[in-house]
Amino acid sequence: MRSLDVRIEAALGTYDEDCRWDLIGGILTECPDDVLAEAKGLILGDAERNRTLGADILGRLVGVETGSRSAVLETLVGALAVETAPAPLASIVAALGHVGDPGTLGLIFPLANDPSAEVRLAVAFAVATVSPQPLASDGRTALISLSRDKDPEVRDWATFGLGTLSDVDGPDVRAALLERTEDASHEARAEALFGLAVRRDPRAVPHLIRALQSPLVGGLEVDAAAAAADPRLLPALWALQHAGRADEGRLRRAIDRCSGRDRPALLS
Repeated sequence: MRSLDVRIEAALGTYDEDCRWDLIGGILTECPDDVLAEAKGLILGDAERNRTLGADILGRLVGVETGSRSAVLETLVGALAVETAPAPLASIVAALGHVGDPGTLGLIFPLANDPSAEVRLAVAFAVATVSPQPLASDGRTALISLSRDKDPEVRDWATFGLGTLSDVDGPDVRAALLERTEDASHEARAEALFGLAVRRDPRAVPHLIRALQSPLVGGLEVDAAAAAADPRLLPALWALQHAGRADEGRLRRAIDRCSGRDRPALLS
């Protein structure tokens, strides 16, 4: 049996996601056989698990074999038109995010309201990574909507796409980011704070002070303080430095900027 067949069977048989992605990595980098043809066969199969694996392989294949991009894109678009099951549909959308063709966004936007959180997460990823900059109105609307999703992972990815990957600005964007500063998800809160800070919105400062004082504080909140460059953040930063609870280099940068010694450029 070919090494490709062995790895495909193993990937289909395991329910350990780390192991599964390791096997996909081996398929892409260590199998001399026709991975494209095999993946296309999988994505056209009857079993949902096969179609999911086929999409996952195709999405990563374009980063390994650049000449496969056109064939991969055609296959994924065709599969998207007929797929209805959540798991393979999510993998197809995520794969289109990896392919990175803005022309597919019109096919992806309608899935922002899909009943499956897995599919909506893939949409948030694809819209955030594929959308050209500056962010067009459809992409802006989709990410704002997804930033309010009931699923925390979806909110986190959409907020990251809106606040960090995009430099789009405006009252609607800032309002969406401000909403997430009170999010139950720490990751979504941190992304929102960073997005507001780089836009120099003063409403981020009280939330940033609380975040810097929280036992959950991480590097992104410290980076947000550096981007905000507001002297009101200094006491919280000094306390964090004294406690040794954050990366010293990041803290020094934030303290310097909030002290006015190293001003960051304004978001254009």
